[in-house]
Amino acid sequence: MCDSARCPQATHHLRHRDVWAGTAANGTVFLGMLGRTRKTEQARLQAEVDRAQRVVDAIDAAQADPDPAGGE
Repeated sequence: MCDSARCPQATHHLRHRDVWAGTAANGTVFLGMLGRTRKTEQARLQAEVDRAQRVVDAIDAAQADPDPAGGE
């Protein structure tokens, strides 16, 4: 998945939201299934969930203010 943290040309639009939200939700489910001894995997998966959630939050924020420059 394109991510602006990894690719400077990446853009995120409302049509991408479902994919990113699904990634965050699935990752959260998998985190709940991992045992306490799987710390390395938990850290990796938590970072992925956090990244996906940041993208979802950015998409939502862009929808709330479609013109952040304040133009008319």
